[in-house]
Amino acid sequence: MIGRFFRKLFGGGTPAPKAKAEHAFVAVAVEESSRPAHAIAAEDVEDRFYRLLLGVAPSAEPAMTATEQVAARRVRDAFGAERFDVSTLPRLPSVVPQLMRSLRSDDSSSRSLAEQISRDTVLVGEIIRVANSAYFRTTRPVTGLPQAITLLGQNGLRRVVMQLVMRPILRTDSDPTSRAAGDRLWEHADRCARTCVFLSRPAADPFEAFLAGLVSQTGAQTILMELDAAGLAQESLSRPFIAAIGQQIERLSLHAARHWHFPSRVVQALAERADPADAGARTPLGRALLASSRVAMLDVLIEQGLAEPESVLLATPSQGFSQERLLAARDDLRAPAAAEA
Repeated sequence: MIGRFFRKLFGGGTPAPKAKAEHAFVAVAVEESSRPAHAIAAEDVEDRFYRLLLGVAPSAEPAMTATEQVAARRVRDAFGAERFDVSTLPRLPSVVPQLMRSLRSDDSSSRSLAEQISRDTVLVGEIIRVANSAYFRTTRPVTGLPQAITLLGQNGLRRVVMQLVMRPILRTDSDPTSRAAGDRLWEHADRCARTCVFLSRPAADPFEAFLAGLVSQTGAQTILMELDAAGLAQESLSRPFIAAIGQQIERLSLHAARHWHFPSRVVQALAERADPADAGARTPLGRALLASSRVAMLDVLIEQGLAEPESVLLATPSQGFSQERLLAARDDLRAPAAAEA
C-alpha cells in the first residue's frame, strides 16, 4: 500500500502546474441544476461514517435525549477542555521526533538517518520492505538500510515512518467492535492523507498535507472507548449527538497533534477543522483537510455498502472546492495505481 504512491503524492520532479481558477481555494456556489445525482451533503457523510464506527443504526431524532446529553457532557469534560491531561495520549516512539527534525534538514546524510532509524528494528524492516516493493523495480533485492533510504528519498521515508507510527494508534485489538472501528479508521486515514495531498496542490507542502490527513482522526479510539464505558453502544443515537461526538474526536486529534509537536501548519489545519465557531477553514491546508476528510469518509462508506458506488461529496461554498474538483478527488482515490498499491 505504501510504495506506489510516492511520485503520485509528492511529485516526480516536474513543477506543479499553476492552479486554475476552478481549483483555487475560493467559495464555490452550487447550482441545483448542476448537482450530481448521487451527491451527499457533508453532514450526512459524517453522520453515516461515525455511525459505522459506533455500529449504530440511522436515526431521524432531531434532538439529544437526556441520556445523550449526559454522555456528551462527560466526553466534553474529559477531552474537550484545555485542562485535558495530554499525558494520557499515546506516545510516539522516541526515534520519531528526532528523525522528523533530521528529515527537515537538507544537511542530513543517509548515514546519519540510517543510524537513527537502526534503533527501531520494526522501522528498519518496514523501510526495507517498501524499498523492495514492485514500485521501485530494483534489479537486486535491497538488503541494507542506507540503500533503502536513498531509494525512498526524504518524502518517501517520512511517509513510511508516519504510517508505521499511526497505524497502531488507530487500530486496536481490544475487542471485535474496536477492531472493526480501527480498520475503518485506518482506511479513512490512508485515503484522507492521499486526498489532502491531491486537493492542497500546489498551495501546501505535500508532506504536511499528507500528515494532516493521516492524523485527522487520532482521537477517535479514545472517544469510542469512553462512549462504550458510558453504556451507549447499543443505543439509537440522535444526529445531534453523533455530530457532537464527531466534533470531540476532531478536538482530541488537535490536542494530540499539539502534544506531538507536529508542524505549525498541520496544527493550524486541524484547529480549523475542529473549531465549529470558525466561519470556514481559512488556510489552504485547512480547506483541503476539511474536504479530504469527508471525501475519505464517503469512500469508506461506499466500500462498506453504505453509499451508492457513484456517490460524491456535495460541493458547498464553505468547502471552497468546485463539484468538478471533488469528483476528481474521488476518482483519484479509485485510480488503477491506487488499487494495485
